[in-house]
Amino acid sequence: MPGSSTAATSATGDDELNWLLESLQQRTPGTRHALVLSRDGLKLFHTPELSEDQADQLSAIASGVQSLSYAASIEFGDGTGGVRQSMTEFHGGLLFIVEAGDGAHLAVVATENADVGLVGHNMNELVEQLGDHLSSPPREQPDGGGRP
Repeated sequence: MPGSSTAATSATGDDELNWLLESLQQRTPGTRHALVLSRDGLKLFHTPELSEDQADQLSAIASGVQSLSYAASIEFGDGTGGVRQSMTEFHGGLLFIVEAGDGAHLAVVATENADVGLVGHNMNELVEQLGDHLSSPPREQPDGGGRP
């Protein structure tokens, strides 16, 4: 079901978080989709226009982009591995990703003519508003913790 929760630890209810994502979408012209995902690429919550398959795909894409951005920050940044925001511009749109609590990210897909500053500002405002409510602790490894 669109906008559903699959794994987030959240002190807010699913409906409240979904409402906040939809509010971000409504107050940010050009925003098409918003999604919260875990660091390892699992969708947690999303706006209703995304199908479950699209949400899974966007989660995997956003997780990969953030992972590559993290690697770039280690190699070419100050070495601390910090990523404030990732932005990808593609034909027909923009993808923004910000860290959203411990182990979670917020991804937004916007139209190509969206106000980049406003999208980024509103995303960061939402993350600050929710704080730890968007955290997604790492999944525990099965017994042995290693690969077969």
